[in-house]
Amino acid sequence: MKLRVIALATVCILPLSLSLSFTTEAAELNQPCQAYLDTSNGTDPEENNCPISVGNFSIRGTFSNSNWQASFWAWEPAYYILYVKNKQDGTTINLTGFDVMGSTSRPQYRFTDSERNITYVVTFRYSDPNIIRLEMYQNNQAIVNELLPRESNTLIGGP
Repeated sequence: MKLRVIALATVCILPLSLSLSFTTEAAELNQPCQAYLDTSNGTDPEENNCPISVGNFSIRGTFSNSNWQASFWAWEPAYYILYVKNKQDGTTINLTGFDVMGSTSRPQYRFTDSERNITYVVTFRYSDPNIIRLEMYQNNQAIVNELLPRESNTLIGGP
């Protein structure tokens, strides 16, 4: 009798515990990005739960479509570079920054051109290292929102 009760309890509780573990795992995969420099030991290591390179994944490189070309990478800890070329008119901009937002499933790196009041946002997914989303906002209005496939691992622009 006790064995039947234990088996019945296990059968009833197992689906609940599995669903809770999947819910916890999904929640862990979609946490807010947090990035900062840890200066507590006299060094400046970057602490970042949304890195651009981890394991076999790297979003470093140059991405482009018929309208835009963007190169994105880290020069050193907490110093990221975004080079953008407008393929229609040939203008380019080289930006640096350390503004990491979004979530651990869709990190966003933001760069600001204060002269033109434009914010550039690079969004990526760890499931696809060959595509970035390039968005540009001026006065909080989206002016560009395009997917850019990987052109190469070559980096252009820079400090």
